[in-house]
Amino acid sequence: MRKSVRNLLVVAAMLACCSVLSGCLSHWFVDSSTRLQVENRTEYTIYGIDIVSEDGTEFRPWILDTIPPGTRSRVYEEDWVGTFRVRVNWTHEDTSFVELDFEGGSQYLVISIDDDGQALFEFK
Repeated sequence: MRKSVRNLLVVAAMLACCSVLSGCLSHWFVDSSTRLQVENRTEYTIYGIDIVSEDGTEFRPWILDTIPPGTRSRVYEEDWVGTFRVRVNWTHEDTSFVELDFEGGSQYLVISIDDDGQALFEFK
């Protein structure tokens, strides 16, 4: 009986080591980075997306691609998880900030314009 318990503990320890060393498995529990790709479904060219400070005075570039209408950016990864104010740099007159919630992992953001000319941000 003791031998089978010892063997079970050895197997459990080996499985625990493998799961801890596996980056993919660790993302099931804690994902501290966000991978973001943006699709531009507007008629305007997007020149980048910035993260904005709470007081609106500082900007940190995140998406550095120029994204023509009907195309998408490459995937960008940052160690940001949470709710952030975002500014889209584009030729559209609406340059206000929008708050977006980045939950970590891979996210696909579609930017479009509604019938009233307002920017829409939707995660797919």
